[in-house]
Amino acid sequence: MTAEHKFFLGTSTSRLFYRAAIPGAIGMIASNIYFSVEMLLIGRFLGQTAFAGGNLANPLLLIAYAVADMIAVGSSIGISLRLGEGKKEEADRMFTAAVISSSVLSTLTAVALTAAGPLIFRLMGADTALMDEAISYLGTYTIFIPLTCLVFVFDNYLRICGRVRFSMVMNIVMAVMCLAFELFFLCVFKLGIGYAALGTSLGMSIACIICMIPFIRGRMSLRFVKLRSPWSTLREIFTQGLPSFLNNTSGRISSVLMNTLLLRLGGGMAVSIFGVFMNIDGIIVPGMYGIFDSLQPAIGYNWGAGRKDRSRQIALRCIVALAILCLVFTLILEIFPGQVFSLFLEADDSEIPLAIHAIRIMALTYLVRWISYSGQSFSSAIGKNREATLLSLCSALIFPVLMMMLLMNQGLEGLWYVTPSAALLTSVAAVIVYLMRIRHFMKE
Repeated sequence: MTAEHKFFLGTSTSRLFYRAAIPGAIGMIASNIYFSVEMLLIGRFLGQTAFAGGNLANPLLLIAYAVADMIAVGSSIGISLRLGEGKKEEADRMFTAAVISSSVLSTLTAVALTAAGPLIFRLMGADTALMDEAISYLGTYTIFIPLTCLVFVFDNYLRICGRVRFSMVMNIVMAVMCLAFELFFLCVFKLGIGYAALGTSLGMSIACIICMIPFIRGRMSLRFVKLRSPWSTLREIFTQGLPSFLNNTSGRISSVLMNTLLLRLGGGMAVSIFGVFMNIDGIIVPGMYGIFDSLQPAIGYNWGAGRKDRSRQIALRCIVALAILCLVFTLILEIFPGQVFSLFLEADDSEIPLAIHAIRIMALTYLVRWISYSGQSFSSAIGKNREATLLSLCSALIFPVLMMMLLMNQGLEGLWYVTPSAALLTSVAAVIVYLMRIRHFMKE
């Protein structure tokens, strides 16, 4: 048994939480915050049209990254369970298959989205100026997708190999590089939105290469091996990662639909307000994801080793941390909505009251979001794919679309309530799933 997996099994759950979840959350926030910082710089230096164009393109871009994340999450679950069962060779084969398939499929997805992007923006109702900004932003990113998608893959494998701190450091370094490149392009040379995307892509690419080197040189417990009959392995990876993929892609589809309605009912300003909220969400969700994802190897490893009570104890600490994180951000958005909006955009005095009102309503999402996210993450970590998939679909697609249909007749006011009401319904579904699981355990 390797030292990192002795750490998963033998370290007290509290110490394990502090040594893995906190660095993991910091690293995950750092690895995603540059998207929010990027949009902040775009809003500040390029104006509202560029900001709205970037927010129209972001959901499509993140679908390509969602493919890589699906493979990363799906393979991480399978690798952790196999390592817990002592099946090292199978874990190595899954690792190798995941890296190759992630790059190939993300590239194909990026090409498809680039080709379909202009048509999608036109159907959403974007005018010529808005469409030009969105196309420039999306097109630059997709050039680097074959490499940048692997950031998410290798970040997961670093944590499986017990290199949580190295993962955190690399995510912070990556964020700093992305910021430096963007400041260079936007502030020094006064270039457009395509160069903002170029700056982030360069930072991600360099960080990805650095993370790959220890694996290529064989210095990690996971190693590249020759693949033999990889189809069953790939099928398992896709099955395990499906909940994460559905959550990510369904969420992007919901965002596209939401932006379409906002664009038609409130114009670019309404899209910008929702964009500000989604960029804040892009900080909160990675923090939630980082807490659970950093301990997913420990949860899966202990579950695979038959120590299910220990897995539940680890998960309970994650749930409490998620609840605290969500409460803190709810208070920030309720108390300082105007200041948060002004970080991203300079708006007329007549537009600020609408932004404050909308952000305060949407902030209610986080009062309950930790409930559904905890249920989904734990179910996924222990390989309960049906439960995780159901909650993913409810959270990202079914309930948001349902609430859009029910509330769109109320105009913009109704649309601001879509996100918190969908989060509430998903939390109810998560509690029902949790009660059913308790009943199942009592029968065993």
